[in-house]
Parts: sequence; structure tokens; C-alpha cells
Amino acid sequence: MAQAAQFPLPTPEIHVWVAYLTARCNFACDYCIQKPKMVPGQRRKPWGRYQELSGRQWVDALNAFPVRPEHPLILTGGEPSLHKDFAFIASHLEGYALDMTSNLTFDIEAFAKEMRAHGKVFKTSFHTYHPGFIAPEKWLDQAERLRDSGVVEQPTFSMVNLQRFPHFRSDEHDRNLAKLVQLADRRGLIYQFNEFRGTHMGEGFNREHKFTVDCTSAWVNIDPEGAVYNCQYHLTERKHAFGNITDIAAMKPLPKMGEWFSCSDFGYCDPCHENSGHGAFRDAQGNVFRRTANDARVYLQWMEPQAIRDVARRYFAQGDHQEAEHALLAAIGKQREGGVDDGETWADLGVTLYEQGKKKQSLAALQHAVERGVTRTETVASALLVARELGMADAVRQNLLRYVPAQHLDPIEQALDAMQPLGSTTDTTAPLG
Repeated sequence: MAQAAQFPLPTPEIHVWVAYLTARCNFACDYCIQKPKMVPGQRRKPWGRYQELSGRQWVDALNAFPVRPEHPLILTGGEPSLHKDFAFIASHLEGYALDMTSNLTFDIEAFAKEMRAHGKVFKTSFHTYHPGFIAPEKWLDQAERLRDSGVVEQPTFSMVNLQRFPHFRSDEHDRNLAKLVQLADRRGLIYQFNEFRGTHMGEGFNREHKFTVDCTSAWVNIDPEGAVYNCQYHLTERKHAFGNITDIAAMKPLPKMGEWFSCSDFGYCDPCHENSGHGAFRDAQGNVFRRTANDARVYLQWMEPQAIRDVARRYFAQGDHQEAEHALLAAIGKQREGGVDDGETWADLGVTLYEQGKKKQSLAALQHAVERGVTRTETVASALLVARELGMADAVRQNLLRYVPAQHLDPIEQALDAMQPLGSTTDTTAPLG
């Protein structure tokens, strides 16, 4: 018991022990939680280069811990299966309730064979589909193989919920995700959508501001070289290590759950491990708090105008016209900063404003689009339709004739009499739709 009392790692079950076998990953998502700065379109890079512990070193060190009351231990990365001894580590650890996070790109049959040969299973595992890097059919095949392998008692399959964050989606992403959901439902695979934890204190995780607060820790993070930290930010920056698992007797004790300690790095916290429902923070006034509200708009500051227009288009397609409007105004602002006044963006804004009932603003935006050279039939027709609804048809027609020849305008006006109002289900004048 005396030896157990001196053990430096907190052992209550609520603490999560995490072994980062590697910092490497074969995917490069721009919304990866293991990035120092989440920027749409900026792919993940490894957060460090390490002389990775060998499988034998991991096993010898972790199995030598004097206190292992079936403690939960997550094997993760990066992508943990990229470690050359991944199967050896998983199948030789003793006294742990094992968990794993993986993108399911490893050889599941070979892995399962190694686990069965040593009578080992994972208690749980967690696998997230990444639509930009693996076909839905292949990922589902892998998920079913793992589910049916018998080496994971409770596998969880998931997708990151980016519905409110189209900044990190592409058309390929949306197509693959829709197909995966359809196929998973058809094949009876149970899955869930997980919260996107990409903002903090009203900003993106940009590591631009940090503050001193009191923190409580719920994590024991072990880096690929065996160094131990109490948060992922300190792990990725190799800052404030408590020691190394290969020399556990020399390690400083980590804080216990619920024990407050001062930290001057608040604001640089990792988006996933910031709280995760366990830890909490306390400010200088004594207020205890956890996560703050996500604000998706913060990501627009790092995006180019065309990418912001794509975000607006996705917002519009999912019926979130207010956010589409905000994105388009942000794109226009950035374009003007660069000396550009893009008519296409104004045309998109005109239709978006109309969908919110802002008809006067919509008409102004559509006319401005025409003035900037967007004279295709859809945009001109949209302007004429809104003008008719506002009782301004004659004035708007005279203005449009300055930019659109009468031989082009007249047929459009003649056709409008047989058309339904802008925004109806058969409308063809919505460029964002």
C-alpha cells in the first residue's frame, strides 16, 4: 500500500490515461483537433517529430506500473496503427481496460488475429469517418470487420458534425458523408455524430491569446517518447513534463481530480481535451466554467473570398440563410479590401436576402450585381421579379437598360408573366441553390 500511495499518476476512473503512440497520421484534415491552429483549407501536419518508444518499451513501462486497477487506457495518436508495433502493444498490455481511437485504415484481420492469440480484447474503441480521405464503402467494410472481429466489446463509429461549420466541408465531403449515412442505415451499422470542438472563448483555437486561470485536470497524456503531461497543449509543446513512464519512480505527482492548480496557458488549450465533460476552469473572480459557446463565424477571417462564397452556398443549401448572408458580406468585405467588387458575390447575396424577406436589400444587391457585369438571364430575371413585388418595375427596368440591351431584357420580361415568384420550389433564379 505504501508503494501505491506514492504512485505519481491519479488513479480514479474519471481520469483518462492516453498513450500517444505516434504523432503521425495518414490523413490531413483541416478540422483535426490535434492542430495548433484550425484554419479552413489548411491541412493537419504532425505536431512534432519523436524518437518513438518501441513496442517493447511501451509494454515494459506500462506493465511495470504498480497501480493498475483495470484502469482505462486509450491508445491513440496521430494514427496509432502507424506505429510499427501497434498490434504487439495492444496484445501485450496487462491490467488495463483498453480503448483505441483510429481511422480504421489498418489491417483488421491481422490485428484481430494477434489480439486473439494473446486472449486480449479492447473494452471500447472509437472510429471517426473522414469523408475527404476514404471512400464510404471502404470505411464501412472496415467498420463491419472490426465490429464482427470479437476483439472490441463496444466499438463506436462516428462522424464529426460539421453542419454548422461548412467552412471545413467540401462538395466531396458532403457527397461521401451522405452516401455513408445511406449505406450505414441500409447495412445496419450503428453510428453517431460528435460535437465539433473547434472554437474557444468566442474565437477559433488560434493560440493568439492566453490567460492565467485555475484548472483541474482529467488527463494523463503520454507522448510518443514516454513523457507525461496533464494536457495536450503541454504535450504538443513539450512543456511542463512530469517525468517519463520509463522512469516512473522519478516522476513528479500529477494533480488529482478536482484539485485546482494555476495555469498561465489557458486559451491555448486543445479543443478536444480542454474539458471533455470532466475538468473545469476558475477565473480570477472565482467563477467556475467549462466550454464557451461555439461561434462558427470566427473561421471566416482566415478564408479567401471564393472559399467564403462556397461556405455561403453550403449554408444556403441547408436553409441557413442568415449565416449565408453573413458569409457573403464577409466575402464582399475582403474583396473590397483587395480592390475588387465582384458582381457574382452580390448576385448570391441578392438571392440570400430575398429568402429572408429582405426584398429592398435583395433588389439593391441584384442591381449592383448587374452593374458589375453579371447580366445572365437568372440574375436579371431575379432583379425584375423582386422589382415587380415591390412595385418598382418601371424604375428598375430603366436602370437595367443601362447595362442590359433591350433585345435581351424584353424576352426576359415577357417570360416572367408565366413564372412563379422568386423563391418558390420551381424557381430557377437562385444561384446559391
